[in-house]
Amino acid sequence: MAYAAVLSLKQNLKQISNPLLDQHQTPLQDQQIKSLHEKLSFLLDFLDDSWQRRSEELRCLEREIRDAAYKAEDMVESHISKNFGEEGFQERQMRDQTFCVNFEIVADEIDSIMTKAAKLTELWGATDLHQSQRTSLPTGPSRLPSIGKNDMVGFRNDMMQLMDRLTGYPPALQIIQVTGMAGIGKTTLARNVYNDPFVAYHFPIRAWVSISQDYREREVLLSLLDSMKLLSAEMHQQSSTEGLKEYLHESLEGRRFLVVVDDFWNPEDWNFLRMIFPDDKTGSRIMLTTRLSSVVDARYQSFPYHMQFLDETDSWNLLRREVFGDDSCPPELVETGKEISTNCKGLPLALVVIGGHLSNANRTKDHWEYVAENVKSVVNAADEKCSEILSLSYDYLPHYLKACFLYMGVFPEDEIRVSKLIKLWAAEGFLKPVRGKTLEEVAEEYLGDLISRNLILISEKSSTGKIKTCSIHDMVRDLCLRKAQEERFCHVTNNVFAEGIKYSRRLCIHPWGTFHKEWSNSDNLNVNPSMGSLAPVRSILCSVFAGEIYKSSDGKHFPLLRVLDLKGKLEWDLIGEIKLVHSRYLSFSSFKKISIPKTLPDSLRFLQTLIVDCKEVHLPEEIWRMPQLRHLLFGRCYLPCPARSPIDGENLVLGNLLTLSKVSSSSCTKEVFEGVPNLNKLGILVEKFQMRPFFLSNLVNLPQLKTLKIRSGIYSDVSVLMNLTFPPNIKKLTLEGCHIPWEYMTIVGSMPNLEVLKLQHYACHGPEWEPTEGEFCKLKFLLLHGTDLVQWKADETHFPSLEHLILRSCFKLEEIPYSIGDVLTLQIIDLDDASPSAVISAKQIQEEQMNLGNDSLQVCVLHKYHLKRLEQEKAKAQIMAKVSSNDDTLQLEATAQFCSLLFDSIPLSKELISGVVPRLVEFLARNDYPQLQCKAAEAITSISNGSSDNINIMIDHGAVPILVSLLSSPEDILREQALHLLGNFAGDSTESRDLILGYGVLMPLLAQFNDKTKLSIMRKGTRTLSNICGGRIWPQFKQVKSAICPLAHLIHTDDEEVLNSACWALLGLSYRKKDIIQAGVFPRLVELLLYPSLFVLIPAMCVVHNIISDVDDIQIQVIVDKGALPCLLNLLTQNYENMIKKATCWIITQVIQRTKDNIQAVIEAGIISSLVQLLQNAEFELQDVVAWAIFNATVEGTSEQIKFLVDEGCIKPLCDLLVCPNEANIIKYCLGGLENILKVGEAEKNQGNTEDMNVFAQMIDDDGGLQRIKNLQSYDNSEICEIAVKLLETYWHQEDDNDEN
Repeated sequence: MAYAAVLSLKQNLKQISNPLLDQHQTPLQDQQIKSLHEKLSFLLDFLDDSWQRRSEELRCLEREIRDAAYKAEDMVESHISKNFGEEGFQERQMRDQTFCVNFEIVADEIDSIMTKAAKLTELWGATDLHQSQRTSLPTGPSRLPSIGKNDMVGFRNDMMQLMDRLTGYPPALQIIQVTGMAGIGKTTLARNVYNDPFVAYHFPIRAWVSISQDYREREVLLSLLDSMKLLSAEMHQQSSTEGLKEYLHESLEGRRFLVVVDDFWNPEDWNFLRMIFPDDKTGSRIMLTTRLSSVVDARYQSFPYHMQFLDETDSWNLLRREVFGDDSCPPELVETGKEISTNCKGLPLALVVIGGHLSNANRTKDHWEYVAENVKSVVNAADEKCSEILSLSYDYLPHYLKACFLYMGVFPEDEIRVSKLIKLWAAEGFLKPVRGKTLEEVAEEYLGDLISRNLILISEKSSTGKIKTCSIHDMVRDLCLRKAQEERFCHVTNNVFAEGIKYSRRLCIHPWGTFHKEWSNSDNLNVNPSMGSLAPVRSILCSVFAGEIYKSSDGKHFPLLRVLDLKGKLEWDLIGEIKLVHSRYLSFSSFKKISIPKTLPDSLRFLQTLIVDCKEVHLPEEIWRMPQLRHLLFGRCYLPCPARSPIDGENLVLGNLLTLSKVSSSSCTKEVFEGVPNLNKLGILVEKFQMRPFFLSNLVNLPQLKTLKIRSGIYSDVSVLMNLTFPPNIKKLTLEGCHIPWEYMTIVGSMPNLEVLKLQHYACHGPEWEPTEGEFCKLKFLLLHGTDLVQWKADETHFPSLEHLILRSCFKLEEIPYSIGDVLTLQIIDLDDASPSAVISAKQIQEEQMNLGNDSLQVCVLHKYHLKRLEQEKAKAQIMAKVSSNDDTLQLEATAQFCSLLFDSIPLSKELISGVVPRLVEFLARNDYPQLQCKAAEAITSISNGSSDNINIMIDHGAVPILVSLLSSPEDILREQALHLLGNFAGDSTESRDLILGYGVLMPLLAQFNDKTKLSIMRKGTRTLSNICGGRIWPQFKQVKSAICPLAHLIHTDDEEVLNSACWALLGLSYRKKDIIQAGVFPRLVELLLYPSLFVLIPAMCVVHNIISDVDDIQIQVIVDKGALPCLLNLLTQNYENMIKKATCWIITQVIQRTKDNIQAVIEAGIISSLVQLLQNAEFELQDVVAWAIFNATVEGTSEQIKFLVDEGCIKPLCDLLVCPNEANIIKYCLGGLENILKVGEAEKNQGNTEDMNVFAQMIDDDGGLQRIKNLQSYDNSEICEIAVKLLETYWHQEDDNDEN
């Protein structure tokens, strides 16, 4: 770990040298930091040059380097952490002095280490690498190592393929590389092929040599000659290898030979060895066995053959043979024996070692069960050589890969997401920066190297072909854990108080349950002295309860923590309490809505990755002061516009940010996107309210964007894609729930670099899709999931590069276009739950391609939907019989079985629902059997989320009075389910709502709201109240009047769902404006206009819009005093529906109408400029209300305020709108506004301020307004005609043209 320790320290020094981080500085001088930096560079170079050398002296020196680097890093980081503490100047000065003394001591240690390293380097310069590691020469014939009996198990097919390659065409010399992880059976396979009689007959000359890790040319030559039986005593005495090479070469010339080079390691050594073997086109072959996938240079003719793990059948056969030979396994041991073989995960080495142990041990079921549970420890204990074989893969890793490899051990025994692994490697400081590459690109290269060495296994690839998940074999993971503990690199345990934990730099606890139990039983950290010494810990991973240590100690036990990765949901606010100044990676989940504090840049200055899995995250403006950020991932987040730099006043930029997901569409502004110029991956969540996605036009400000996912929560026929341009570099696009008409897909089809397109859950809608020729030129992967598409008209010209086509839940699609099969690149058509006709068309495409000689096209068909439907039909009879019985137990079983069917992805048949629902309604009334009651309520709730027909069935069978009575149940679960159901009923139709009100639901419903009410009940109750108060037709006010006061209290809660529902409920009652106003809700509604989430802001604004006209001046003043005007400005300027902007303009107009001071406040908020822009550029339906607002500003405003309007450019749009046909109102507003402006101009002229000229009259004339006013003299509205004549006579002294005629 010396390399990782030095690299980490070097990166730390670079960061603390940043002049912008004054509060983090150490008392070190720049020259001291530079000097140490240079020394560390020397040590890194030394380690890079020495990784292939082996000696005890070198191992000791590496440990010294590691410990010195750790010591220096601990000193520096501890000093920085303490800078955040509260201490006086004198204490700080003393600490600085102590730090400087200790630093010099460590610097001297590093100098001493450098001297030793330099001496070793000098010694190596005089000695050849291979000579320095020479051991005694081999004696006797070469031995063929083996891990099993001669008879192959599970690799018969591998053997046949290799023999075909060895003995077949072409005649040129070929190299066959047999690759795989240690212990997979490469040597055994090669030996069986080598000894096969046919191979022996085919190759007159055969030779075998084992290379191992330390390539010694002379020994290799002697071994080859010995294997060929050509080795003489004289050859043993030759000191030069040239004569041996020449003799060997001549012996092989013109002959057909097979040479097996076993256990080959170094690609550079191949360049020397290759020259020995002649290529006389005789059909000769060289077979290499190696753990490295790229040992032979691509310029040589080579055939890679990668060995796979044994399947379960072959694993059991091999284990059984090793234990019993030709005998059979006793029946009582078969099941356990298969479990043992399965736990060996297909690795022959482990199976052979376990087999050897079991063959010599007591053959009892108890012992075999013990072995099944402890396979790894039994293997290691049974055969030390097994551990040595695996350890070689680690020992011969380059230094820069060792930390990355050991880190694999911190993950549980399952698949590892590569995206997370890479982020963690970067946060830990394992990656050496490379000019021109991101850390993520460097990490991908490291991962590829470890995969090529067969240490890491590829589990799954993404649609783009990149590695999505990876894994390691259990035996390799065990190796990681052992080496990690030896190196003090990481401690993985299920016991937080385990001995040795205090020495590790990383803490990983599995399983969390054990940890939590032990932690809960301890009074405090003093129960174990080691717990007070956890300062060196840099990482806590994989356990949510590990965070409890941090919380209970206020972070004091982990002052140097870099990585905090917690599983499970936190009940407390981690981010609000965190003080980890060195943190690079922070990941946690929460039940709560998270508001990131403004102090984040101070407490997490070096943070690279922030992952918060919760419903909503609000980021502060200060997030823009964290330039190290690389990845931000949330359930949903709101990102404010960038803060401005205190130096140059420009917007701050997060230049390192690569990933942002999922960000609310309301945050997708031009300013935000310009602040993340290098963003590579973006996820957008469209809000639940109606909003036109003009935010997509801002995507052009992301030139580096390659992956984009847009998920819409609208789920209605409102498209979120119109005439837009996507960034040119996007390669992967995912759209979900966007309801795009298929004809608009030409926008997507024209994206020049698009390779992957996923259309999910009604991303598009419509019965027909006919692409245009020339579109989707580079598309390789197409997924259609959940669509109403019926006819797809396409051919090979539309998707010329398509490789993989996936259709899921496309039930209506009649067929796949037959010409798709003619796409030359197409490899797979994958159908899951497709229509029978679509399946037939896919099969026909495959058959046609086979007739044309194309055997490579695969068609995969799954029928999950139909299989589930069959299961449902099978269960229906059982459920109907049980639910109809009078046996309580059978009734409960039937209800539970029915619930399980409801959670399937397919709808239940109408027959089943109709047959079961009446009985479920009866079960709701079983107060004597609460368990059945709750299960019935659960089932009915799920059904009610479906169609109106289901709700009507329940209502018809008397569900409503029972549900109303359940609101008084002492069981929370029943009341909650009843609330949910009644809310569904009320929201389904006006008739259902009125029926519920008729049963007196309101009083027991309102009784749910008190100080002790659970949040889940509060949410469901408010939602139900909202549906009761709303509807297309207003409820009778006397029936819902009593809800107003409770709603006035509910809008003061801090839960977003409750606020949303309460505001919609008030909106439903807002036709009774005075009653709503008298309840005192207006000030709070104004406060909600400042709410960061539009989910609350929009309904609150709608209520304000509806009641503001009846609000007195005092309450109107609240809008100004509460600072709501900037929020209204935001609603005007961002890309919201015209409906929202119209409501906003109406509210602004009401503010303007009241006082001149209000007008001034509107001016100072910057709203006038936006109104003028809307007046000029908006759609007509919006221009109408904007003109009304401008007109009112001219009616109530002072002369100075009206002149401000003119300065903002209002005259031209007012003049332009005078030509609107059949729109008398807007013409009146514009004429009225112009008249009030002219009055001010006339007053200025009369006061002598404008040289006897009405400048505003001239401006109106210059903008074409005069001619338009003249034209209005003949308008078909007499009032408009009179106003036009009056203006002409008053300000231009012109008579009515009509009078002259």
